[in-house]
Amino acid sequence: MGKVIGLIVFIIIALLPDLYIYFSKVHESFEGERAKNIGKLVYFSTLALQFGGMLFLYFYINQWGGERTGMVNLLQAFVWTMFIIKAIIIPFLFVGDLYRISEYAIKAFNGAETLPERVASRRNFIKQASVIVAAIPFFSFLHGMTRGKYNFKVRNVQLSFKDLPKAFDGFKVAQFSDFHAGSFDSVSSVEYGLNLLQEQGADLILFTGDLVNQYAEEVDPYVDLFKTLDAPYGQYASLGNHDYGYRDADSRTPENRQSIKDKYAECNLNLLNNANVKLEKDNEHIRLVGVENWGVARFFPKKGDLNLALEGVADEDFTILMSHDPTHWDAEIKKHQKHIHLTLSGHTHGAQMGVELLGMKWSPGKYIYKRWAGLYENAKQYLYVNRGFGMLEGFSFRVGIYPEITVFELKNA
Repeated sequence: MGKVIGLIVFIIIALLPDLYIYFSKVHESFEGERAKNIGKLVYFSTLALQFGGMLFLYFYINQWGGERTGMVNLLQAFVWTMFIIKAIIIPFLFVGDLYRISEYAIKAFNGAETLPERVASRRNFIKQASVIVAAIPFFSFLHGMTRGKYNFKVRNVQLSFKDLPKAFDGFKVAQFSDFHAGSFDSVSSVEYGLNLLQEQGADLILFTGDLVNQYAEEVDPYVDLFKTLDAPYGQYASLGNHDYGYRDADSRTPENRQSIKDKYAECNLNLLNNANVKLEKDNEHIRLVGVENWGVARFFPKKGDLNLALEGVADEDFTILMSHDPTHWDAEIKKHQKHIHLTLSGHTHGAQMGVELLGMKWSPGKYIYKRWAGLYENAKQYLYVNRGFGMLEGFSFRVGIYPEITVFELKNA
């Protein structure tokens, strides 16, 4: 009962911004009775869908224990999108209202019935700007919830190393990360993405964790698609924080955790749990190392053991490390006595929203993670943070930060 009362209070508070938006903008944005009625219908229908969806999600997931299907995740993405859009436009409306208050002050001070042209034009500019500002995120998120989340991008990265064995000059490594199987709503779109990965013709395919959101069975519709992946030097993986179960207590049971590991094997992904393998070519070799999840956040499992994973790795061995959480790099990896040439991570998803255009690179993720997407370097050691293949549970969209397949070409310098 207490949770229901809390939900009602939350809804009342959440409705206050909508009332402000309506009386500040919507009710005066249309001329003519018919246009006003249509505007009201559209606005309140959207509002009903948002809050009705929120109520449905609350009872369906928390009270009735319903499954998180792709459509459920899409609905939750819509609910969050509407909150985000309103948070963006309210500051513009507020500034416009400040100008409106100033109108009354100017009129009262000057004893005039009309405003100076400069003040009136500025008010109209802010009024129109709020419409544009509202439209941009709305259509961006609409695209992100439909096409953007499956807009797979192949990023090619060439890295040169003086100590890369010559036999591995030109060796291609393909990385993908953060599959989050339970968040997809289109098997054919996932098939397109995995086919695109296979088409890169990589010598080695690596997956850096988070196969599922919480439960092993989420990946069942995609197991056969994973089996189509094939690279001459194999397909390897490391575990992510979601692969130990997540919020639900049932997902954190030993049985589910073991089932998730078993699913990796079914998908032909060889798990390196705090272990390493030697990859040999023309009597030379490199080392591939994998650690279980390790990050600085206290609420994620810290199962990674870098020293154990590096057992048997010689100081002179060229080393590629899979570690799901990029915070591991600053905390342990780059300071380790063993020089690790290339660390591959994921985890951040690049926040699934942001701007990467004309040299500009920004995302809310930068305020959470120091290393949130792309390539980083320190003392000839590299970290690459993959933007992720899938989406977080309940956030079924990608706006400006698209799903990624990364292809590294290693060169002997």
